[in-house]
Amino acid sequence: MQEEEREKNGTMESVDPDKIYSKGGYFPHKEDDLVNDTMDAVDPDEYRKFLNGRDDNLEEELKPIEVKSTGHLELQRREEAKKEAKKNAHTAAKEVFDWLESVLTAVVMIVLIFTFIIRINTVDGTSMNPTLMGGQKLVVSDLFYTPGYNDIVIVQAAGLDGGKPIVKRIIGLPGDSIKIDFAAGTVYRNGEPLVMETKDGFLYEDGHKIETATNLSQDMISGKEYTVPENSYFVMGDNRNNSKDSRLLSVIGFIDKNYIAGRALFSIFPFSTFGAIE
Repeated sequence: MQEEEREKNGTMESVDPDKIYSKGGYFPHKEDDLVNDTMDAVDPDEYRKFLNGRDDNLEEELKPIEVKSTGHLELQRREEAKKEAKKNAHTAAKEVFDWLESVLTAVVMIVLIFTFIIRINTVDGTSMNPTLMGGQKLVVSDLFYTPGYNDIVIVQAAGLDGGKPIVKRIIGLPGDSIKIDFAAGTVYRNGEPLVMETKDGFLYEDGHKIETATNLSQDMISGKEYTVPENSYFVMGDNRNNSKDSRLLSVIGFIDKNYIAGRALFSIFPFSTFGAIE
């Protein structure tokens, strides 16, 4: 009768305190077949024995359950959100820094390249017609450059044409003898005439276009041989009768190699002229 009253009222029978183990708890007895709602204090070792025949994971059965309040979970969520925000901010800042570093590196490289390796020069006037036109922009470099026949070079010196850059073609190297028959318009180098021919409506000399034959003597004497000094070069414009060049002995004359700023490699403007220069 007392047992039935206890089940109805949901009360728990008092137990002897001596039977309570400090690390134990209230567990159902095995003989209750896990259906009795009343709980008696048992020894955990007995409970372990009780579980021996079960398939459950004993360690999981005895693992403490972490119970967190809703407020605690919200605080944890906020902390994780803050950490994620800081991580994202750090990543964004690093990406911006890397981008700025790349841009700065590119700018420095461009400055170095255009200072020590290449430069841009603009053709002034018509002295290089028909090969180059006034206003044409050229990429020029003197890196590892040794002047050679027919190279188009930029010449610049304080005493030459007011110090502004001039564009000419190399005709004679150091030690060469240069002679010009101005009546016939024929240029001789080391006693051999530079071959002239007409192709596609253009006059060619030594394989390169020229505007006209060389009839303008300037300071040179027709038929006289001139030897190019050591470390110097003889240059002329392709527009032979409208060019101030080495023929003007009193003003320009033979060009010291230190006055050659570099060789014209490419034309970059106007775009219709884009390409290598010959």
